[in-house]
Amino acid sequence: MAKGITPDKTSSVSEIKPQRKKLKNINLSKNKKIIAVLGIGLTIIIALIFLIKGFFVAAIVNGEPVGRITIIKELEKQSGKATLENLITKKLILQEAKKRGISVTEAEIDSEIKKIEESLKSQNTTLDQALELQGMTRGQLVDEIKIQLSIQKIIGKDIKVSDKEIDDFISQNKDQFPEGTTEAQMKKEAKLSLEQQLIQEKTQAFIEELKKNAKIQYFVEY
Repeated sequence: MAKGITPDKTSSVSEIKPQRKKLKNINLSKNKKIIAVLGIGLTIIIALIFLIKGFFVAAIVNGEPVGRITIIKELEKQSGKATLENLITKKLILQEAKKRGISVTEAEIDSEIKKIEESLKSQNTTLDQALELQGMTRGQLVDEIKIQLSIQKIIGKDIKVSDKEIDDFISQNKDQFPEGTTEAQMKKEAKLSLEQQLIQEKTQAFIEELKKNAKIQYFVEY
């Protein structure tokens, strides 16, 4: 019987042992990576919870939360109908302006903002201060100006003010003009004031007509 065929058990065991250690090290490395990824994921989730908690909770009173949904429901009870009608009206005005090919340019909006700033300056206040008092942003002001200018362009083209009406207005409001105001300035301001009055008078009828002809579907009742 040949002796060289007998396997060397010692050599075999010594070759297997390092492989087991290597596998063990690989498993440990994988586990560490998984733990690290889970840790990062958990950190991100916690951070997101803190970031978005304001979207769900408005305040915490002695450990009890006041949810934003509760506030929204309360606000809807108080002024939901009026707010909805206001938004519908604005949308109808903008739709009608677009239908008639009427647009409001940035230059026109900037011009109106400048007029407001000049008026507020004479009252020793700034536009930002006035907006803060009104609880408005500049973006909201721009939207309001756009609506007003759209109405003026739609209704204003049919409004005519006579010279007699201008003279009567100046005569009745002469003491309201600042000292030193020229006759030309008074006529210009009188004409503008009278036009604004007529626009306001016709605006309500115009809005009612828009609503009458519009297809409005209500999905919420207040």
